[in-house]
Amino acid sequence: MRFAVNYSVPMEKLLREGAVDCDQLKCPEWENIVSAARPLRPVYVHFEIVVGNGGFDHLDFDLIRTMLASTQTPHLNCHLMGRPDLDPSSPSDQRKLVKSWVSEMQYLKEQVPGVKLVAENLPYIPESYGNPIGSSPEIIKQAIVEADAGLLLDLSHARISCHYLGMDLEDYVARLPMDRLSELHITGLRYYCGYLNDHFAMRPEDWEAAEWARAQIRAGAWREPEIAAFEYGGVGEVFGWRTQEWVLRQQVPRLAELFA
Repeated sequence: MRFAVNYSVPMEKLLREGAVDCDQLKCPEWENIVSAARPLRPVYVHFEIVVGNGGFDHLDFDLIRTMLASTQTPHLNCHLMGRPDLDPSSPSDQRKLVKSWVSEMQYLKEQVPGVKLVAENLPYIPESYGNPIGSSPEIIKQAIVEADAGLLLDLSHARISCHYLGMDLEDYVARLPMDRLSELHITGLRYYCGYLNDHFAMRPEDWEAAEWARAQIRAGAWREPEIAAFEYGGVGEVFGWRTQEWVLRQQVPRLAELFA
C-alpha cells in the first residue's frame, strides 16, 4: 500500500523542505500539474470520469491513455453517478441503473485495454449532490462485480451518504465489495453552505474513521488497497482556497505513519 497526497503548491513547498513525505502525489489530468509534481514524487492521475451521466463524448481517450502510460497510475478510475429520474425503491429501476453502469464501465475498459478499472462511490447530499439510488451500497456492489472492476472507496463520501440516508457507516461499508478494494480516499468533513462536505482538514471524528479503516485493512477484513490517498489540498477553484500549509505540515506525517 502506497500513501499519496493531493498535489498542491503548499505540499510542494513542504516536500522540498523535507517537512513531510509521501509515496506518491495525486494529480488531476492536467499536464501542467503533472509536470509540476513529477520532479517531487511518483505521480498518479485521478480522472474526472463519471459513469451514469449519459456518455463519454467529452472525454479525450488519447490523453487518458497517454497519462496512464507516462505516470505511475495503477488503474483507470471512474465515479458512479445515480440518475435522479430513477426510484431507489423500484427493483426495475435498480436493475436499470446497474445495467447502465456496467455497460459504461465495459466501454471504458474497451478504450484502455489491459488497464484495471476502479469505480468510486459518490456522496448523497439532499438538494445538492447525488441521489439515494446512486449511493446504495448494494447497487454499487452489484455493478462493480458484474463489470469485474475494483472498488475505490471514498470513506468521506460513504460517511456523508450515511449521514443523510440514516445508515450506520460500518454496516454501509460491509455491504460494499471490500474484497475488491483498490484505492482508499480520506479527508476531513465539515459543514459548508449548510451541508456536510469533504476535502477539509481532519478533526477527531475524521481521525477515528481513518483509524477504523486502517484497522479493517490490518485485520484482513478489507483487501489492502494499492493506494491510500489524503485528498486534502489541491489547485484550482474547488480546492485551492481550502489548502493550508499548517494542515499539511501537521496531518500528513500522522497519516503517512498510519497508512505507510
